[in-house]
Amino acid sequence: MPRGFGPSAGLDALRVTNAILPLESYDDRPGYDPGFVLQSHPLPLPGPGRWADDLVHLTPEARQQSRDDSELRYTHFSVRMAQSRALPLCSACNIDGSRSDHSVPRSDIWRRDPRINTGLQNLNEGYGHDHQGLFSRGHMTRRKDPNWGPPEIAQRADADTFHITNAAPQRQGFNAGIWLALEDYVLDNTDRANLKVTVITGPILSPDDPVYYNRRIPTAFWKILAFVHAGTGALTTIGYRRSQMDYLPRPAGGRFVFGDFRDSQVPVRAIAQESGLDLAAYAELDVMAGAGPEMEIRVASTADFYLSR
Repeated sequence: MPRGFGPSAGLDALRVTNAILPLESYDDRPGYDPGFVLQSHPLPLPGPGRWADDLVHLTPEARQQSRDDSELRYTHFSVRMAQSRALPLCSACNIDGSRSDHSVPRSDIWRRDPRINTGLQNLNEGYGHDHQGLFSRGHMTRRKDPNWGPPEIAQRADADTFHITNAAPQRQGFNAGIWLALEDYVLDNTDRANLKVTVITGPILSPDDPVYYNRRIPTAFWKILAFVHAGTGALTTIGYRRSQMDYLPRPAGGRFVFGDFRDSQVPVRAIAQESGLDLAAYAELDVMAGAGPEMEIRVASTADFYLSR
């Protein structure tokens, strides 16, 4: 089974729970740290952009003074969600490569978050075993990325990634190759004195998305990575888009028409246009900042990425 994806387990009661954790158990979740990669140049959580009126907000009981009530904070990552789609708009994670704990056992139990309306958290519909033609719960922040720090913190981070707020429907097999290797590749090209990366991941949500099992399924996903480049010493961002069109079953008597590459490096400005999020802080640091938003570079391996201007 590819890393980084929830199992195709909608029909497996052992891997999905309707039990809700106590609200107070989330009080110590710090969430995404804007200054994590470089304190002198903080990168904010993506702004809601055109989704401003469609954000999922914390319930009154879960709100804390002076906090953004559309930010779901977890261990080393945060999520914003779209109410109309009951899906994440983005999941932003801080990765400390020097403190990663790869020994953390997989929590493997998907659950809802008690801090928001449970009706906006689809735990089961459309998900199931891949051989039945259903979709996997696809991690946005992948399971191992926030698993760093002391063992108890790394284990809590792993469990936090299994909230359904951090998942979107994806076909098993979509999450492989470049999509999985990109964070590791960028970590290998960071300033060794600052072995840190911020990764923001999300689906491209469109009203034209195809419907399967009563759900609109996103056909593409994106990542933005921010890091201090080993060669230039500069805070740098890159954008990546991956299409799952080739993995989607075709409607009876129908076909898809599309022209984008399965894997491509794209300007952050293009991701901002397609996702509808405010990514201005990331776009100005992009290695493709000088390219038009329609520009895309087909990538066959991580070595094909441009990491500097």
